[in-house]
Amino acid sequence: MSAAPVPSRPRRPWAEPARPRLRNLLLAVPLFLSTGAASAEGLSGAEATAFLAQSVCLDGAGAPIPGRLPFEPGCDRRRPARIEEVLPWRKTDFPDSSAALARPQGYMASDAVVGRLLGRPAIIQTFDIGGGFQGHEFGRFEPDEGGQAALLSPRPNGVEAGFVVTQDGGRPGMLQWFLSPACRPGAPPAPAWLAFAGEVPEGRWAERIAPINIAAAPDACPRDFGRALTRWRRARIALPMRWHDDPTPRSLPVETIVSEHYARPEIAASDHLERFWFARDLGMVRWERWNNGAFLADTPERGRWFARTGRCGPVPFSESPGPGWALVDCRTWTNFSRQGGRVAPWPLP
Repeated sequence: MSAAPVPSRPRRPWAEPARPRLRNLLLAVPLFLSTGAASAEGLSGAEATAFLAQSVCLDGAGAPIPGRLPFEPGCDRRRPARIEEVLPWRKTDFPDSSAALARPQGYMASDAVVGRLLGRPAIIQTFDIGGGFQGHEFGRFEPDEGGQAALLSPRPNGVEAGFVVTQDGGRPGMLQWFLSPACRPGAPPAPAWLAFAGEVPEGRWAERIAPINIAAAPDACPRDFGRALTRWRRARIALPMRWHDDPTPRSLPVETIVSEHYARPEIAASDHLERFWFARDLGMVRWERWNNGAFLADTPERGRWFARTGRCGPVPFSESPGPGWALVDCRTWTNFSRQGGRVAPWPLP
């Protein structure tokens, strides 16, 4: 049986700064992010959700506190943000360095909230372009926007977190389902894009070769599957941050799960890598795409172009997988807005 090629994650990279297209420093601040020791048994569902979804701070009556972020004083009580509520804060990406003053709000909000997918609890991540950029407004879903949804699956050694559906902004209205060999017609979808599973260690990588393919429907089970090396680890690291109304560079120490998805079972045989940072109480805060010049001839050119944007500075674990690789796209969603707002209503089944 021939192996299907591992799909490249549909994403919303930008092309030239003046004409983006959609396709596949520092000051210390006091922080009070919740912590917890990683166990060899893996994460519980509640712990995994704390990394995948952003949290809202609650007052004594259990109501969300407007504008309060989880790492600030006075956030002793919190819960995951919900898709149906007005969010007390939002996170957007960093603008290109040349547009930092003109566009402090960046280009894209990416909220991570708990919701439902096909009747099952899910973590929904939206990619919401706004601020008037190309006619887009935050909080309003546009046909060329998208998102992704993760499901948590209990396992004997801890929960398994995997993305099961995404929408590519370059293919309006089309959902793509990432399915594993556990897929069965008429059954709930079997997520294949692994984020992490079982033990999430500190000081080393855990890894798994994950079978995966794309389908047009949640139960349109593929016959063949590619095999993708996935690695993950846990660390407390400093990430850059800023506020829409205060562009002063700062750093934010956060407890983070870093996850890497390679196109093939071996790093050297992969034509690309996608790397994710999931921060406790903040959700996914950074995404990178690296291309391997041994397979993709335009890698050096794309790498040079992206470096000129100045959009994503170096952070821990943002390293090249090897010679000939280049970072060709990235988002860092630690540009915070205290004004809050509603999540863009991405239509999901």
